[in-house]
Amino acid sequence: MSQSFIQRRTTKTATLNLVSLMDIFTILVFFLLMNTGDSQELAKANFVKLPDSNADGALHGQLVINVGDEFITIDNEQVVAVKDVNRQPGEVNKPLADKLQAFAADSGELSETEQKIGRAVTIMGDRSVPYDLLKAVMTTCSAYGFRNVSLAVNQVAASALTGEGA
Repeated sequence: MSQSFIQRRTTKTATLNLVSLMDIFTILVFFLLMNTGDSQELAKANFVKLPDSNADGALHGQLVINVGDEFITIDNEQVVAVKDVNRQPGEVNKPLADKLQAFAADSGELSETEQKIGRAVTIMGDRSVPYDLLKAVMTTCSAYGFRNVSLAVNQVAASALTGEGA
């Protein structure tokens, strides 16, 4: 009797259920495909033509400020006319400051990282916008805790900027 028990035990072979394994990998592939679709693109503003740059940095921040030829907008809402912006060094712009305070209040408490480097903001400025206007917007952002400032640009190869390789 002990011999038949040993024979039964050694005749069993291990099997691998590949159907379940294939299901898991299929789900994993679909999950990765769906979550890699978060491209780092900003909402298109037709009135803003971004400058060209060979910057490598990734976009960040929820707040996007569009600086056009006529208006400064946030979320397609005109905040202030460009002609009304105070461009004196160190001066803040009141309508933009009010909008930034409202956004900060809606966003809630600062995270630990935001306490160190400030809230994130991306500024989309038309390539024809004067630097003193962009500086006034950045000064206002910095004064109200939005110190992690990114400037949106069209990403191009360095050779395209210098005219080499053509």
